[in-house]
Amino acid sequence: MTTGTVAVSGVALAGCATADSNSDDASVTSPITLGSQFGGQASLASLRTSTINPLSTGGSGSVTSQVLNQTDLHPKTGVVLKVTNSDVSVKADQPVEVGFHLEDAVTHAPLANQLVKVQVKLPEGWATFKHLYTNEQGFTSYTAKVLTTTQVTAIFDGTDALRSTRSTNVGTLTVIPNTPAPRPSQTARVSGSALSSAVSGALAVASSFGERAVYLAAQQAGKPYVYGAEGPYTFDCSGLIQYVFKQLGRNLPRTAEAQYQATTRISQYNKQPGDLIFYGTPGNIYHVGIYAGDGKMWVAPKSGDVVSLRPLYTTSYSVGRVL
Repeated sequence: MTTGTVAVSGVALAGCATADSNSDDASVTSPITLGSQFGGQASLASLRTSTINPLSTGGSGSVTSQVLNQTDLHPKTGVVLKVTNSDVSVKADQPVEVGFHLEDAVTHAPLANQLVKVQVKLPEGWATFKHLYTNEQGFTSYTAKVLTTTQVTAIFDGTDALRSTRSTNVGTLTVIPNTPAPRPSQTARVSGSALSSAVSGALAVASSFGERAVYLAAQQAGKPYVYGAEGPYTFDCSGLIQYVFKQLGRNLPRTAEAQYQATTRISQYNKQPGDLIFYGTPGNIYHVGIYAGDGKMWVAPKSGDVVSLRPLYTTSYSVGRVL
């Protein structure tokens, strides 16, 4: 998505990242391990040397070792990371700012110039899609547009002086559904204008489904093509299609040929965002992408490439619609 949209700038997922929860323990247990090598008699209160008896070691000379001074181990500072606007209701595709704040857990002083990784909730779990840096007030944000209700959170990987953490809350961007046009009863007499309104409402619902497919495909931007891969971190062309539509409640077959057979044929001139673009001939469909509008499609192209928005390859293609 463009800057200010989840589809291109935001939820174009590069992969998952997890906070390092074990790094803090290592600095605490290390001196205890060193001390145990000396029978537990070494004092951890001060730095000193110990001489090992050569008779006990079987050596011919003395071995001098240092016991680590426990006071030299500076504990990391705790931090607090929060989503500043945790519950927001928006209309589909309406811009909304999502903010995060990082501060010292004890003094509450803002932590500036720190990397915060923004994550989005997918069916498989949390995935990192954006890196942000805090300003002098410990604050950072980005502008998002969502088509479906979306949950976001953030993690901080920590530094030599600061502990790693995950945001204490989760931000939920709740999409307010559009009010569908009322359906006329079978026995009611409907005017031409009312019937036209009902048809327009039905088309809007269909279009919304296609836009959600495009949105979810855009979230996979940048993920590598791997033959036979079904996601969520790598895809081939038909694996991307199956993955996207599964999240929308549609179970499509695995191969491009089978997906061609499972969809409804649409004229090239009537294609809409979310329709599938097939290359090849019936019985030999070898490639597929998701039409995004404006002559472009989201596709997992080939080995060595990544999921990306591409112009339609040629004018020789078939269109299939998932119903």
